[in-house]
Amino acid sequence: MKLYKAANSNEAYFIKGLMEEYKIKIKLLGENLSVAIGGIPIEAIQVDLLVHKDQLNKAKTIINKYENELKNNTTKKNWICSHCSNSNPPTFDLCWNCNQLSSIE
Repeated sequence: MKLYKAANSNEAYFIKGLMEEYKIKIKLLGENLSVAIGGIPIEAIQVDLLVHKDQLNKAKTIINKYENELKNNTTKKNWICSHCSNSNPPTFDLCWNCNQLSSIE
């Protein structure tokens, strides 16, 4: 069943990883279309995330939390990983580079 329409393949893979932390299997539909971006409308690079109907309610709860975090983090700044010094978006709890937990509360 369709769970979410990600803005692009980067967001789709991020959400897929988030769902996998909760043992929810996600299938991506359309993630390879961004290669042809020059000839297709911008809406076409959006990626559908599909989930088994038995896991839909749990996955929707996680998506709602994700969307709320995005809204709440629009005023927050990027944080620097204390382990590898890479900059991370405020929506990330783990460093994208080394998977270290954010020290920001």
